[in-house]
Amino acid sequence: MITQTGGLDESLWAATLGEAMTPRPMLEGDIEADVCILGAGYSGLWSAYFLKSVNPSLKVVVLEAAMAGEGASGRNGGWFMGSFGGDTDYLAMLDGERRSRAKALITGTVAKGERLLASLGIDCDFHHGGNLHVAARYPQQLKRLTAELEHFRAAGFDEADIRWLEADEASAALNLPDTRAAIFTPHCARVQPLKLVRGLARAVEALGVELFEQSAAMAVSSKPGEHKVTTAHGSVKAPVLVSALEGYQRLLGLDGHTSLPVFSVLCATEPLSDAQWQNIGLDGRQTFADASRLITYGQRSQDGRLVFGARGGYGFGGAVKTRFGFQPRRIGEPPMGDIFDLRSELLSAFFPALKGVELTHGWGGCLALSRRFRPHAIFDSSTGLGFIGGYGGEGVGASMLFGETLASLIANPDSELAGMPWAYQGKITEILRRWESEPWPWLGYSSSGALYRAEERLLVSRPQSKLTAGVSKLADALEAFMSRTD
Repeated sequence: MITQTGGLDESLWAATLGEAMTPRPMLEGDIEADVCILGAGYSGLWSAYFLKSVNPSLKVVVLEAAMAGEGASGRNGGWFMGSFGGDTDYLAMLDGERRSRAKALITGTVAKGERLLASLGIDCDFHHGGNLHVAARYPQQLKRLTAELEHFRAAGFDEADIRWLEADEASAALNLPDTRAAIFTPHCARVQPLKLVRGLARAVEALGVELFEQSAAMAVSSKPGEHKVTTAHGSVKAPVLVSALEGYQRLLGLDGHTSLPVFSVLCATEPLSDAQWQNIGLDGRQTFADASRLITYGQRSQDGRLVFGARGGYGFGGAVKTRFGFQPRRIGEPPMGDIFDLRSELLSAFFPALKGVELTHGWGGCLALSRRFRPHAIFDSSTGLGFIGGYGGEGVGASMLFGETLASLIANPDSELAGMPWAYQGKITEILRRWESEPWPWLGYSSSGALYRAEERLLVSRPQSKLTAGVSKLADALEAFMSRTD
């Protein structure tokens, strides 16, 4: 049973939604459908949208435990990307024209999304400004950034996809201390993620999709070609059942421990002045990150705030966490002893001129990692069971591509998308690798987080010391081990 919700009210996205989060009616009574989808986040809603687009006669029902957008889709950093973790691995499985076509589908996500959202009348502060990945603050970031560029060049991404910026051009785009270089990709847009998911929910309803909120799945019973989802006040029977639960997947036990729930945490400043933005940059409303292991990410919001996040955490046993107890604070003030201290410290290091600026909002959300660190769309035609997710925090744009892929696997299996390497046919437990049993995931995630934070502090304070070099070698080894996909 999925009940872990709440905490969305801590976010900037809820505060700037511009509409009341009024729940839709819950499921009452027993109904039947052609397809039942669990989860009204991006993945579930895009899957519903494309299923109705392929076959308007399908009766599609979406069940949501809380309200559309209360999961990761309403809590993320708002990067609508034309890429995703593991995309180069998938491209490496292809060659020739098929590889070129797959690459175009991936990188074309932003432009397609912009057109589609406009046609659906979804206003989500979409701005196609690209992304900056910057080497700054300490010398080792340049090495990591150079390796990243080489990786993408080897995978066939050219200047139109990724462009190297020398220090002067990089600093003009984003003014970080000791900037050495940056890589810029146009394949990214900024969005207000909660506006996007709420608008998408209305769009699928307009197509005839039935969306029931406050309708948590209490139990799921399945046999080939027949699934029954029971809620507190009703049930849905359908020959096709799609689990689009992302970080909440394990709570129903449907995926055989092939997903790992982790959480990411972010915060937002008060609105900044024009003078402050002139000092920071981001005139093109680019999203941004630096080349550290702490997985930073940021954007300039529609109302002039700096939204910023970094690597989050993992709860023992895959516990889902949605409330983080944020207390307002000012950048540069002493730590408060909570998970938001790291974000405040990094903001102070990134933008020293923002000392004293108030952080008004802080929140987080739960996402899912697959063991091979790449997302998937899976459909088993023999049982009628489908799965979608595993984005590793990069699903805002990818969920549109993967939702269309899953819809193709279900309703149009001879299509081009159904033949892409991220489209799988068969049983999830035979396709995806299981995660190791506890305590190994908790030990791995906790130790890597502690080591990366220690390395960060040494790289800033003692970049050339033998201790720093030793810690970085250990971090390299742990990162390689944690990223193993075999």
